[in-house]
Amino acid sequence: MKLFHLLLIAFWFLVGGCMELVEEIDVETEPDVIPVNGLPEEVIPEENKMDETITLLDNGCYSNEVYLEEEETCSLVINCKNERDCIKWGNELIELLEFEYGSLVLEESVATGEEGITVLTTYDIDNEEEVIYTDAEISDEELEYHENLWFSFSWLIPESERREITQFEVFESGNTLAYVTLHDENGEYWTLGMNNKNIELASEILVTYLHEYAHFLSLNQNEIDYWKDEAGCDTLYLQDSGCFYEDAYLTSFYREFWEVPGYGDIDEFFVSNYARESPEEDFSESFAHFVLTQTPEGDTVREGKILFFYEFEELVQLRTEILSRVATWLVRL
Repeated sequence: MKLFHLLLIAFWFLVGGCMELVEEIDVETEPDVIPVNGLPEEVIPEENKMDETITLLDNGCYSNEVYLEEEETCSLVINCKNERDCIKWGNELIELLEFEYGSLVLEESVATGEEGITVLTTYDIDNEEEVIYTDAEISDEELEYHENLWFSFSWLIPESERREITQFEVFESGNTLAYVTLHDENGEYWTLGMNNKNIELASEILVTYLHEYAHFLSLNQNEIDYWKDEAGCDTLYLQDSGCFYEDAYLTSFYREFWEVPGYGDIDEFFVSNYARESPEEDFSESFAHFVLTQTPEGDTVREGKILFFYEFEELVQLRTEILSRVATWLVRL
């Protein structure tokens, strides 16, 4: 069925996203190729212009995908040219993925942090070569499993957006799924930690990785002055994080959603139970929903937190790129 999933995704976008046409596909068969029709000439990959079929290429990508050589990753062809169109394109892709796989945020993140964990193996990351390596003595089987954990994350997040994540840890813990933390005294480089247990639900993997990435996005040295204490901070100081710059994402997020208490049903304020823990967790959970759910149309605070991220053009672009990778990652599970 993996091949069928891929072809169904391709078919949706190549004919313009019509659900009725998708439903006409015989789900009992696993065709080798599906005709390509209706795609503007300028966005048809070179491979498709020749025979108008979707095929597996020598580089491991399908012909409706783009091979990112530096990352050794396949990305869906992104068919949008401006911010508005990319939002629409992302929403249409999410609709298709939900049709095939169910909700992409079915599972919320659970306890993140370094409490009560035992680190099993620490790896250095070579982002240029897209490899992880360690001096620890581990079996080939363990190494392969740990590589798969890291490469799922690196497949989903563009390399240009994670260069400061230079260490990867695999740990044991009953409660914690993942964490990110600084690992150098200058406050520049980060470690991603992942639980050694096998996460079975794809939605849980997606939410967990995007949640942790959002911590890195909002707590890095471009967002926080690590050297200022609370007394010297004249913007926003959060006890667990530090002094945020005036133009930091979390400064704006906090002032809009946390500075003044709200009143009403608690479910109207948070995208998940875990988001209630702190502004930092609320930001990260809301970011994951921003990427993995369609643009909300309501006016609750909960929906406002998702809409917050659409105020930043660079985050809309990042959402588009991540979604193009989510599609190709899911079809390979």
